[in-house]
Amino acid sequence: MADFYDEMQDFASEMLGEFKQGVVSLSRTVTAPTDPATPWIPGSETTTTYPLDAVVKRVDQRYEDGVLIVQTGDMVTFAVPAVLPALADRLIIDGVERAITNLTPIPSAGTTVAWKAWCAA
Repeated sequence: MADFYDEMQDFASEMLGEFKQGVVSLSRTVTAPTDPATPWIPGSETTTTYPLDAVVKRVDQRYEDGVLIVQTGDMVTFAVPAVLPALADRLIIDGVERAITNLTPIPSAGTTVAWKAWCAA
């Protein structure tokens, strides 16, 4: 069964790469632990950027749990990156850093073959 999911991940990456527009990457900032000798000085921050095979779509309204949500933002669909994405990460779309407001795996259960993230405009 793992072969099927590997093929689906490859297919999703290939298809998203074919329709890819602009440059999209995932940015993660990690703070190192503080030095016990100087606990009042925060640890250094390290930011790592991961390139994504992604498609960006403008969203003006959507239904969520049967309620119409009207907002302006972008929905970013991307192939599985090198790291597990988190809400604390940021998406960089054509050089502009954006906060992730919602993040869901595709499919919702089982082996993830792609991700959807929503960003406020």
